[in-house]
Amino acid sequence: MKLFDSRTLLVIVTAIFLAAGCSKDNKPRWSVNDHFRPDDEPRSVQQIFARQHANGAREDGMLYSVHFTGGELNSLGLQKLNAMLSGPEHGVVNIYLKIPQDSLYAQREASVVAQLSAKGLASNSYTLTPGENPNLGTPAAGGLRGLQKQTSTSEVGAASASSGLMGTQ
Repeated sequence: MKLFDSRTLLVIVTAIFLAAGCSKDNKPRWSVNDHFRPDDEPRSVQQIFARQHANGAREDGMLYSVHFTGGELNSLGLQKLNAMLSGPEHGVVNIYLKIPQDSLYAQREASVVAQLSAKGLASNSYTLTPGENPNLGTPAAGGLRGLQKQTSTSEVGAASASSGLMGTQ
């Protein structure tokens, strides 16, 4: 006489495996998210971006009319000024005010000086210059020299092509 039929045996074995496979700790041994840092932890990419942002703002160094609301620096102007001042120290910070020299100019300049003082900068650690940053432009002489070479080369090629010297058959 059979003690268990095949279905009953299958159910008993499955129940044993299920009971043995379960544990009190339901946490998986490995999670897909184990390789990712928490969202609020700083990442090296963010540090690189911040350094590049500071370097670009410092190299540009210009504050425009859009950085002011009336005679005061607005949030965009404060952000640009903070970016110019962040990062490693490279000597004197050069700030160029490319704004119209109208009745608001003195107020705007005073607003920038007040913000710099609030950041703890002494007056000898920055320069305020009206106008454009002269170090930003690209001289056209190099490009014009290249253009002259291209023009003279193409004229020689066109002249020889029209006289039938090129590509004799």
